[in-house]
Amino acid sequence: MKDKIELLMEETGCDRGEAELALEMCGYDLEEAARQIPRLLNDICALKGKFVRAGENQHGLLLVVLNLKSRKVLRARAVMSYDPAVCSVELDEEWFAFEKHLYGCRLWDGSLPAESLEVEQRLAAHFRAAEPATFDRLRAATSEEAAAELSAPLRAHFRDRDLSLRLKKDILDLGQFQSLRKVPAPAARRGKPEAPPEEDLLILKIALEEDPEGPPAGEIRAGDTVFARIVDGRDIAQYLARLFGGLTASGPVPIEVPVEAIESSPAGTLARVRFAVGVAGDAVVTGDKRLKAARGAAAGRGDGSWWKRFFKG
Repeated sequence: MKDKIELLMEETGCDRGEAELALEMCGYDLEEAARQIPRLLNDICALKGKFVRAGENQHGLLLVVLNLKSRKVLRARAVMSYDPAVCSVELDEEWFAFEKHLYGCRLWDGSLPAESLEVEQRLAAHFRAAEPATFDRLRAATSEEAAAELSAPLRAHFRDRDLSLRLKKDILDLGQFQSLRKVPAPAARRGKPEAPPEEDLLILKIALEEDPEGPPAGEIRAGDTVFARIVDGRDIAQYLARLFGGLTASGPVPIEVPVEAIESSPAGTLARVRFAVGVAGDAVVTGDKRLKAARGAAAGRGDGSWWKRFFKG
């Protein structure tokens, strides 16, 4: 019994009490207990907000998702615009639909991309520097109390005491949160490129551009740059493709992106590229295919290219 508890704690990151409860609920079946653990961990806090700077005629949305137990920032998203229609989304929408609307608003006329990024960075920095007591308060806080927690850094950021914020707080269990995340297919195996555990990563399906004069796929290394088309049919992928400039009226167009990781497999070469903070793409190509690529360009690039601005996020 002791071995099962310790193994379950090691595999899932739960504490001893949660491991004991899960095992008891599942008749001490370790595999079933591991599947049930996420439903016991009510540690995900989603903060969805609408804010207005009436004096500047600016309207905004924000989404912050926190793991209250680990005190990690899982999401910090924002959009600002002169168009009040960005705030048409309901705060009762589940966080993923809310985020999709937020991403879509970045493509509208009147959006303020630089200001939006600054808000995201301010929100993330606020919670990364927050005391543990802040996360403890948020667990029991009402939506109005959570709004007060976020109003202070936003008003300080804009130096606008008249900024108004409406916010809805949801507490999710880990299973609810993970069920809406877009993660690699279950076929992932040891050695496949993965994000750090604390990063919530959206993986897009991509195709890499070929070039008869380019290097073979088997010789591509992390740090090189390649040209990728987003060929993922999901709504969120289409929003992001437009946001990154990879989707036009005539269809997908290639985007220059850095290679983050490479793995050889029986099917060919698996390449993971990075589009932005929290957004990557996976493609498998046979080792003899020649790709449009630049060796080591990502590591040495010092210009202001769009991917670098996103990646440093």
